[in-house]
Amino acid sequence: MFNGRLFHHLTLAVTALLFFLSSITLFFSIELIALSLAVFVGTYFIYRLSVWVPVISNKIPLLSFYEKPNKNEFILYIILISCCCFYLSIETVILLGGWGLISALYFTNLKIGTIELKGLRSIPLIKTVLLAFMWTAIGYLFSLKSGFNSSILLINFIIRFTIIFLICLGVDLRDIEKDNRAGTITLATYLGFNTLKTLMLVANTILLIFLFNYSSANQIDLFISGMLFFILLRIKINQSRQTFTLLLDGTLFIYSFLNFIATYIRFC
Repeated sequence: MFNGRLFHHLTLAVTALLFFLSSITLFFSIELIALSLAVFVGTYFIYRLSVWVPVISNKIPLLSFYEKPNKNEFILYIILISCCCFYLSIETVILLGGWGLISALYFTNLKIGTIELKGLRSIPLIKTVLLAFMWTAIGYLFSLKSGFNSSILLINFIIRFTIIFLICLGVDLRDIEKDNRAGTITLATYLGFNTLKTLMLVANTILLIFLFNYSSANQIDLFISGMLFFILLRIKINQSRQTFTLLLDGTLFIYSFLNFIATYIRFC
């Protein structure tokens, strides 16, 4: 039986892997395999955490779940990630661990007795900025580890962050009706669908003008920004959730895939 949620999480994990592989500075090695597996499994695991939602009981000081995970699946993730870390340097493990911890805090809602601690995604602006930063950082793990060594690299990071930030705002537009019913405050519910959509179009237009005039601009960034512009023009508040998800996740996947192909061509 087809499970749309699992497929969605798997697609996002593949997208993260492609973004990571588009930034590789290593030739084929055991470390590269371990890093790739850690990024793929870690991303999938974190998105599964967003569904499992851990709860700490007053009576039993153990972790339980609103939606109980498959025990074997849970153990498999831990084993795979632990095996990956065995082949990585301490610095890389710390970097990946920090990225994973922040991502987990973003998605995870903890309930300790009667006290409920919501994840970072419950904070409107921080939610979108942090999510966009984490997705951007996946493609710059090596650069973050060694520090940005050029102004061009930093500018490219900001450009990719801006594009992914706009895609993440699109998720807020998609969820506006659900968030309004739940009383969740996002930029979309605060500003309104049409206002946020207009601001996104303005921001994307400014980005397109910059990319057209930036001598070191990546053609993939220009293509995706243009693609996003036309998507924003077409989407409406009554658009189906499935169409929204397909357009947004599809754009993010195409972005990662094109960057991966460009890296492969350079290596060849």
